[in-house]
Amino acid sequence: MKLYSAQGAPNPDRVTFFLKEKGKLGAVDIVELKLLEGDHRKDDYKQVNPLMRVPSLELDDGTVLGESRAICTYLEGLFPEPNLMGETPLERAQIEMWDRRVELMLMGSIAGWFRHGHPAAAALEPVQCKEWSALCEKATLKTADYFDRVLGETEFVAGSRFTNADITLFICMAFGRYMQFKAWDGRKNLARWYDQMKERPMAQ
Repeated sequence: MKLYSAQGAPNPDRVTFFLKEKGKLGAVDIVELKLLEGDHRKDDYKQVNPLMRVPSLELDDGTVLGESRAICTYLEGLFPEPNLMGETPLERAQIEMWDRRVELMLMGSIAGWFRHGHPAAAALEPVQCKEWSALCEKATLKTADYFDRVLGETEFVAGSRFTNADITLFICMAFGRYMQFKAWDGRKNLARWYDQMKERPMAQ
């Protein structure tokens, strides 16, 4: 299998971190694309993914999977242990619920903050809207407070064990570094959780 990735970008990192937690990073050949240099818009990559998005997973028979969540679902089936997406119908639904909450509530706002507020992101957003960046910054801070409260009630995002939802939250917090955002500052529950995450395979 061949994984088209872009280290440091949140969605590609979701897949590589997922593979690290499975202990299967070596199961794929990784092709690193430089997004700020426009590698994803080049003709050879358009043949892989006409939407010019990363990540993409190209299987040995030529089938290409896009979208990080779909790729992780495939990898979960291929490498079922350790389980990261749920063992029962209820647990699978709960993990997906929390994963989507992190994605929609936090990843989206951090991405807007970065893409419209960071000078380097002009390569991705030629027309930046500073007002939108400011609104996304406020939304990010508000959502960080929400997840701090959540983690005051549970050890991990989706309950009592580490799951894919923790990977997504960790990636959001790592991505926030581009805007000097440290979600754990002043948020003791996020800080406790983040210290745990730094010791996991995905952070190495």
